[in-house]
Formats: sequence, C-alpha cells, structure tokens
Amino acid sequence: MSEKTPHISAFVITKNEAAKLGGCLRSLHWVDEIVVVDDYSTDATPDICKEFGVSFQQHTFSSFRDQKSHAMSLTTNDWVLELDADERVSGEMRSAIQALTADEFKKHDCFEFKRKTRFWGKWIEHSSFYPDYKGRLYCRTRGAWNNANVHERFIPDGSTRKLPGDILHEQDLDLNTYLQRVARYAYMSAADYYADGRRAEWHHLYLRPMITFSKRFFLRLGFLDGVQGLVISIMGMIGTFLKYQRLYEIQNGKK
Repeated sequence: MSEKTPHISAFVITKNEAAKLGGCLRSLHWVDEIVVVDDYSTDATPDICKEFGVSFQQHTFSSFRDQKSHAMSLTTNDWVLELDADERVSGEMRSAIQALTADEFKKHDCFEFKRKTRFWGKWIEHSSFYPDYKGRLYCRTRGAWNNANVHERFIPDGSTRKLPGDILHEQDLDLNTYLQRVARYAYMSAADYYADGRRAEWHHLYLRPMITFSKRFFLRLGFLDGVQGLVISIMGMIGTFLKYQRLYEIQNGKK
C-alpha cells in the first residue's frame, strides 16, 4: 500500500479584505483546513470567514512576519499553504500540489510557484512582476521565518522545488492606494535596513531610484506591459527613493 500524502492547512492574514477575501477562500476549498487571522477588520471580513466556516481569530497586527507566524502556529498540520487575501490558487497550481507524492513531500521542505499580478485590469507579464517565484507550500517544522518585517518569508531548512501553476494576485489598486502602499513598505524596509546595520549614502538617493526604474522598464521589459508597466516602474523608483530617504532620516536621529 502506498504511503499517504500529508494533510495541508492554509493560512491567510486579513485587514478589511471583504472585497477580495471570498475569492481567496473559494480557491482554497480543497485543503484540509483554513486559518484566518484578522487585525480587527471593520468591514464584512469576519462575516465572510463565518460564511466559509474557516478557523477565525482576531489578533493585533505588529508586523507581517509576526502576524503570519502567529497564523501558521494556529494550524494543525505540518504542511501549510500561505496565501494573501488578494491572491488565488489557480487550477494548475492546485493540480500540481495534488499530484505530489508522499516521497516528494519527504524529499523537499518547500515548493515554489510563480505569482502573476493583475494590475489595472491587465495580467502583467514583465516589469519584474513576472515570473515572481514565491515559496508558499512548506513544512512548518522544517524551517523558520526570516527577520524582515516586510518582504517576510519562511526559510526552509532543506531543498525547495519549483512547481507549475500561478498564484493569481489581484492587485487592481487605484493610484492613491498604490502610492500609500509603496510608501508604507518603503518605511518598513528602511527600518529593517537600519536594524541590519545598513546606512544610506548619496548614491542610494541619487542613483538607486533611476536604476530601479531602468531595470523594471527596460531590462525586465516593462515597456511591453504598456501604461501599466510604466506605472509599475515609476512606483518602483519612488519606493526605492522613499526607502533610502527614510533610512537617511533614521540614521540622523529623525523619528
């Protein structure tokens, strides 16, 4: 008799995600358990979780890493699938996971998938947004979270394997919301940089933003994504500038 594959738990963290959470949870209906940790949403997020019958807990947000680590700790299975509220499991991704054998789960500690982002009604094929490999299915007992409060990720102890299928990322943000998110992530990254002993120099402020734009728009073929690629490249440039500007402020004693 062949050995059974392990059960899989999925976990999602939320904050006022009623507009997109339903699609996320619907794409996870095939897993053995879904855990949602919510930062006290004021919209219909709790009602949607109740409707889908998921394991739901509210917990105050301190950082992405800590919130996701807490959500993972609430799962009952060792193998976990991490998903954001604005992401979906594609059919091909689900099939690839369900086709894994027990031996493959033993051999590897983590499985990666390409993340495909939809921005302003268009699936982005370039601009450094695709292919954007993410390790999202992993054994929680065979690894640990990194120390970053933004760009947080689970670091497996052993080998990682890439699987077919996309994580579908529904990032149809208006320009103002996009800019606010870029600024928030930039400030969090600056705090991480400072804690790691990194300091801002003149070339980080003058050259790095332009390098970021050039990499996204030209080297990573962002111009082929049309106006969406242009906006993504400009936002990358702004985010880089804000990150090093904030780091410069921190290292000079400004709160």
